Amino acid sequence: MVYLIGLVVFVLDQVIKWIVASHVAVDTGFPILHGVLEILYVRNTGAAFSLLTNQRIILVVIAVIVVMIVIFVDRKFAIGKLSLQIPLGMLLGGAVGNLFDRVVHGYVIDYVYVQAIHFPVFNLADSAIVVAMILLVIRSWKTPGTEVLNKGGDDHESKTS
Repeated sequence: MVYLIGLVVFVLDQVIKWIVASHVAVDTGFPILHGVLEILYVRNTGAAFSLLTNQRIILVVIAVIVVMIVIFVDRKFAIGKLSLQIPLGMLLGGAVGNLFDRVVHGYVIDYVYVQAIHFPVFNLADSAIVVAMILLVIRSWKTPGTEVLNKGGDDHESKTS
């Protein structure tokens, strides 16, 4: 399930980025909801909020480490746990989507601009990563006293006495 979700996120992310890059000039855009939401094509050489700008190698290494951690956690802890598999898949797809951009283009293609609050421009991969992390935090709060990566199945376990 992790890899299927990761693949869907990756493919959607890349298709949208291709459409934007093919039809919108760099540093220009068009409104979706005037004054609120805009498609704005930006080439991002950094990470979130312009951190590590022009540090391509470091960002590639971080993304590869994230992918390796997702694969490890999936194999060790996520079997039979849909509540862990879904965010891991989203995290994997988002990380690979932005990693692909950095390796192929040297920058990440961002295109969603929330003009109403002047939020930094982002993309589907970024959104998948953020939502995945929120789901993992919620999962960790789900049952007091349990760890995010508990060893027992949580989604499909049967209760026996």
